[in-house]
Amino acid sequence: MQTTEKLAILYLRFNGFFVMPHFTVFGDKGSRHVDILGVRLAGSEEKVDEDKVLCRDDEFIEKLAGNNADIFLWAEVGIRYKGSEFVPTKEDYCKKIFGNKGELKKVYFDFSQLGEEFDSNGEVLIVPRDRCGGFVLRRFSQMTSEPIIKALNRFTKKGSWNWSEEFLGDLLYLKKIGLLKE
Repeated sequence: MQTTEKLAILYLRFNGFFVMPHFTVFGDKGSRHVDILGVRLAGSEEKVDEDKVLCRDDEFIEKLAGNNADIFLWAEVGIRYKGSEFVPTKEDYCKKIFGNKGELKKVYFDFSQLGEEFDSNGEVLIVPRDRCGGFVLRRFSQMTSEPIIKALNRFTKKGSWNWSEEFLGDLLYLKKIGLLKE
């Protein structure tokens, strides 16, 4: 898995999505690879304590469907969106995976595009590199802040992430030793 795909997965994960990376589409004659499928249930949030809600990119969620709606997502990751990444036969297959429950939102993480502003090409929301990376770094800062660390005094969340999400554990460690800075 490429590093850019790992960053996009963290961005989605931190925004409340359950993600399925490297999904294979059967029955399609062309490329069968989908970078990421994801689902986010309405009202999803992560709390450390009752009063400590971890940040999310509310503008991103709002552009997709809002916090009060379930979101079914297909994401591709790359450089320079070309407009041919979201093939209709793949879309039909992916919709069936979600039981045809709702509209399949399409997101392209464009790691050649600078800045924080979203772009859109009709039905595809384009997330620029700086937006994705900046949000992940802001979330790291929040996760390693003193109030959050104190709230987690009974266990180490970073330790559990080392086991459940290896890439996240690696990035948190690099930040801790000073090799990853905001």
